[in-house]
Parts: sequence; structure tokens; C-alpha cells
Amino acid sequence: MNTASDQNRPQVNRLLVGIIAVFCLIAGAIISLNYPEESFWGGSFVRVGLLMAAFWYAAPTKGRAAAWADVSPWTIVGVAALLLLIVRRPRILIPFGVALFVLSFIVPKLLGTPRKR
Repeated sequence: MNTASDQNRPQVNRLLVGIIAVFCLIAGAIISLNYPEESFWGGSFVRVGLLMAAFWYAAPTKGRAAAWADVSPWTIVGVAALLLLIVRRPRILIPFGVALFVLSFIVPKLLGTPRKR
């Protein structure tokens, strides 16, 4: 059943995104190998190709929804804020690493809960 919000969403042409990704990667490789003095253009094509390949991978198919379909807006805001904090103050990774280690390894052992595999 198509609702009004489904009709307003742009359709992703997954094949076209994949073709653009492959073209950019090939163009970047050719430029980088044949014209080393043009490393700006070669690197730019490779970066765009990798980004388009990531979009192609995350795009919806007939059998599954888009990779971002079930992500809440608060998760996106939280990840963006954490990335900004890490870029601004890289030393913040040390306490986050220690906290992550404690929460994932030590607390389950103290509580006696089995880890899921």
C-alpha cells in the first residue's frame, strides 16, 4: 500500500549508483597510474568512487530495506556529537576506551551474565 509519504520519497537507482562508483574508481586508478602529477584528480575520483560504493551497498533492494531504515534520529545526533568531540579533543578516547572495556568485559563477569555469541 503506497502512502503519501512513500510517493514523496525519491527512488534510488541502485544500478546507476554502482556504475558511477565503478567509473570513478577506474578513472581514479587510470589517472593516478598514468599521470602521477595529477594526484589531486586521481585521489578525488577514488574518494568519490569509494563513497558511491558505500551508498550502493547501503541502498535498498527488492529483498531488504535500506541500511538506514531503522536508525533513530537520536542515534545519528549522538554519533555526530561523539565524532565532533573526538575530532576536537582526541584525548577523550582514552576514558571512552576504558569505559567501553569495563562495560563490555568486566561488568558481565562481575554480574555473572553469560555473553551472547
